[in-house]
Amino acid sequence: MSPSPVGAGARAAGMANAFVAIADDATAASWNPAGLVQLERPELSIVGSWNGVSESFRAAGHPEFKTNPYMESLNLNYLSVAWPLRRLVLGRNLTLSMNFQRKYDFDRSFSVPFQTATFNRGFGLFFNRQRFRFRQSGGLHAISPAVALELTQRLSLGVTVNFWRSSFLGENDWVQEVSTTGATSLLGTLTITRIKKRESYDDFTGENATLGLLWTPTDRTSVGLRYDTAFTGSVNYRRFSARSDLGFPRVSLVTGPGVELLHFSQQERRWIRFPDALAVGVAHRFNDRFTLSLDVTRVDWNDHYMKDARGVRTSLIDAHNLEKPVEHVHFDPTYTMRLGGEYVFIPRHPDEEMPRLWTLRAGIFYDEEPASGRSRFRFIGGSPDGKPDRFYGFTLGLGLLTRQRVNFDLAYQLRYGNDVNGDYVRGIPGFREDVVQHRVLLSTIVYF
Repeated sequence: MSPSPVGAGARAAGMANAFVAIADDATAASWNPAGLVQLERPELSIVGSWNGVSESFRAAGHPEFKTNPYMESLNLNYLSVAWPLRRLVLGRNLTLSMNFQRKYDFDRSFSVPFQTATFNRGFGLFFNRQRFRFRQSGGLHAISPAVALELTQRLSLGVTVNFWRSSFLGENDWVQEVSTTGATSLLGTLTITRIKKRESYDDFTGENATLGLLWTPTDRTSVGLRYDTAFTGSVNYRRFSARSDLGFPRVSLVTGPGVELLHFSQQERRWIRFPDALAVGVAHRFNDRFTLSLDVTRVDWNDHYMKDARGVRTSLIDAHNLEKPVEHVHFDPTYTMRLGGEYVFIPRHPDEEMPRLWTLRAGIFYDEEPASGRSRFRFIGGSPDGKPDRFYGFTLGLGLLTRQRVNFDLAYQLRYGNDVNGDYVRGIPGFREDVVQHRVLLSTIVYF
């Protein structure tokens, strides 16, 4: 849904992910580990997520490029157990937890047509029509132990260490497959070209930490701080490509009569750099029923790249070569602002039994994604500005606590952006898209 780091859980999702200053359940390690000290009982949580992406592609000057791909996926999003120690440590509360989270989901697929026609005085009309197909699957997961310590009655500190590893819960790998079928007409010769390329990334490993502070200056107000450290992970890279040309008449001007070319590159280790991120949150509980929370997150994406075995660094935003300063674009930092509320339907009478406790949640957010502006400015003339793309969205959530033992949370998120992602399909001047992203999360928390 967003490249900026976010935690897990349907409760937080229903509040637009404005959870840094709250973080008071078993998902706290993914939001602000300092919030774990608020837990009074051991908790077990499991979260599932469904994602659906509707897109509308277009490219200036190419009406045939307008397509509307759709993709959906279903995954285990989070699994954790949190355990407050019964005995105080140095007179203060201490909580431990173990967590699994699917941090990034790379599932994407689409198919688009593209055609060009040019005239050359020596060769005549050159016409080319292609069908471009893209498919990507996989994701990144982390196994994360966490600890939180109460420093004072109003200040706590927490640390989550993220081990980015493959496990029986999920593999840290992804695969990209690209195929192009094209027909080219030149001087009465029709050439059909088929190109297939498969790139696989296996066994991604790395480590980073999520540091958290939680301060409650008053009984009703809390302030949270979260910092995700930058890190470099390594991955095994393998590439396979194949090309075939068939000419009518039989001889192709490019490769000769029906020649098929194959290429297979040896496996190499590559390195991927992820930037650090800082989030600040404020929450206020107006009364026992209503809480309002606000989060702001900042990420600098100039430190996001892939380095190959030769030491060449390539930006993962727009694929330019970082070793050539003339190609470099400075990306403006991205900001995310999230505002969410929670209303608990507490009985009017204190002595009334509560076999079921309902909670209603809602929120809005403004989100940015890094962008170079290359596609837009190459078409209209000018230099890329590195300004981020803008996304907006809203959330709805519902919670049910049964007999103070099991909690069920359901959340829906809608996130959309218009005229965005110019770096998504590269090499097509004026490429832009409109995108609508849907997400549904279902959480269960069991209290022991």
